[in-house]
Amino acid sequence: MKGISLDKPGGEYSLIETIEKPVPGKKQVLVKSLVTGLNPVEGFQYQGLLVDSWPIVVGCDASGTVVEVGDEVTKFKKGDGAFSCSRLGAPGRGTFQEYLLLDEALAFKRPANVIPEEAATIGVGLLTASLAFFSGLKIPFEPREVNSSVEWVLILGAAGAVGQFAIQLAKLCGYKVLAFCSPQNNELIKKLGADSVLSHKDPPEEQLKGVESITKSNFSRIFDASAMAGEFSMQALAELGEKNKPKYFATTNDWAPVTPREGIDVYIVELGEIGKSGNTNTESVNGDIESFIPKLETLIASGAIKPMGYEQVGDVGVEEVLKGLDAFKTRKSDGKKLIVKLATE
Repeated sequence: MKGISLDKPGGEYSLIETIEKPVPGKKQVLVKSLVTGLNPVEGFQYQGLLVDSWPIVVGCDASGTVVEVGDEVTKFKKGDGAFSCSRLGAPGRGTFQEYLLLDEALAFKRPANVIPEEAATIGVGLLTASLAFFSGLKIPFEPREVNSSVEWVLILGAAGAVGQFAIQLAKLCGYKVLAFCSPQNNELIKKLGADSVLSHKDPPEEQLKGVESITKSNFSRIFDASAMAGEFSMQALAELGEKNKPKYFATTNDWAPVTPREGIDVYIVELGEIGKSGNTNTESVNGDIESFIPKLETLIASGAIKPMGYEQVGDVGVEEVLKGLDAFKTRKSDGKKLIVKLATE
């Protein structure tokens, strides 16, 4: 089969037509890759991180059609739409190829109200936000109404894929949202449900004044979806967060530890563990994801969780991934997901 292969860290992406087509295990499905989303993690993998062996086909925001099921699969049948974040850096799992494997328990069934292009915007962002909120910030996964007395949650990097789904989850769980983003994305963020917005471009002291003025210190949870505001977030929690209450900070940054502060629980989102095994942390991450997916599927099918807007790069074909990778390097954030269409249904 065809795929875009990376030969070594820092090497060249090449169209290869002789990649071995994967065979699903007992609890796996083989998916025809229709659309893939593009993500910053591919840049990390290009440098050699999160890759099991070389050469490798990367790509992880999967969206396609099930063409074969393992012997013990019960959730999917041939012809079903499927999407998720695939296992990172493992042979047979990359989305930049014609067919890939997904684990049944870690994959979403695509509902009728979501097209393949939209599905490619969901997996990585929604699962990252879910781990942050439900595993990290200890927010109960229970829909509830927002009222004037409920607590605020702060979301930094709100205009990115992860941040957009974080806003939706926060509102569904009954929290008021103070979002941080570039001013050009304010309209999008408010449309998603943010109650107030601050510019991350303002000086930190001005942002802190804004936090205090808006929340009146009625908050104890911050999610840094930008992976760039750890120290600011810890300062805000320590100095402005609600007193005499446990505080929680979740971040996607696993390469630059924040300075610990008394009374603040820190959680690092590790979506890169999806589909893996071998240690307690990995098993915990995958167990959490498996428990989230049925609830998330219901919310997506009902329209309560909405896909991102998207922009397609190129025409249709595996080779179009190369255009997508080039476009991603120079893209400026506009709140839309960059996708590539590898095939038609």
